[in-house]
Amino acid sequence: MSIGLCCQFLKTKEKRNGNIEYYNAMEERNLQFGRFKDGKYSDSQIIETWVSNLNNLELNIKEIISQGFKVFRLSSNLFPLYDSVQHLLINNQDITGKLESIGKLFKNNNIRVSCHPDQFCVISSKDINIINKSIKILEHHAWIFDCMNLDQSPYYAINIHGGTRDQSIVLIDSIKKLPSNVRSRLTLENDELCYNVKDLYSVYEETGTPIVFDSHHHIFNTSGLAMEEAFDLSMKTWAHKPLTHLSNTSPELATGSFKDRRKHSDYVHYIPEIQRMLNNENKIDIEFEFKMKNLAIHKAVKEFSITL
Repeated sequence: MSIGLCCQFLKTKEKRNGNIEYYNAMEERNLQFGRFKDGKYSDSQIIETWVSNLNNLELNIKEIISQGFKVFRLSSNLFPLYDSVQHLLINNQDITGKLESIGKLFKNNNIRVSCHPDQFCVISSKDINIINKSIKILEHHAWIFDCMNLDQSPYYAINIHGGTRDQSIVLIDSIKKLPSNVRSRLTLENDELCYNVKDLYSVYEETGTPIVFDSHHHIFNTSGLAMEEAFDLSMKTWAHKPLTHLSNTSPELATGSFKDRRKHSDYVHYIPEIQRMLNNENKIDIEFEFKMKNLAIHKAVKEFSITL
């Protein structure tokens, strides 16, 4: 049983007026492309930002480990501007050495690592330029995992959505052309609109790419499958311990618009029994996609009899 924390780690601090404020202790320093184009950043400033983000990540991982988390989704924003100055990144031994150290920290503490490139990573696009750019994004994430010496398997998932609707043939073709260090880690997640579990199972049959089952997304795009049926179908795609996602609609938005209902709630209000049961039997891992991050997880452990 392993409940996963996604990208952020929340801590509290008391303000002068006595109110409690939450902040993300893992927040990365950013760099603006416009300022970069205007020559506002030196090479050393860019590298120093990257090193700072890695140092902060390493510091917070140790606290995450102390709290018992065994799955962690890595942020995609560790290296701002990497695509504009890639030579500074891949040739920097301080960066690669720090990534190797962080990888050891993950592996020595049996932490499963994943990542989830943003919605602009679409390898089923009708625009070949978008596909090529998306592949570069995936290659960047695979490079990070390689530097960490994480196995080339979907246990260390590089997870994306299917992308453009009715483009399964393009999606399959793009997957087959991916470099091995990307394709070996790639997973596909069902979504609310374009690719349900049945759709992704057809892609799996052609490519062997496992399905990360998202129980919240399934509610919006069932393809006629009950929750348990869709769950079982996605489980068949895994040769490793399956990775799944959990999020909820906030109760006050339950009768709202589609846009409102798809929003992730702050805390856990509902866990499908099949997901809770298999987690507690140590047969799946779950990434909790709730706005209150680690605080939501600890609250759910107490309230839903789910094992961390």
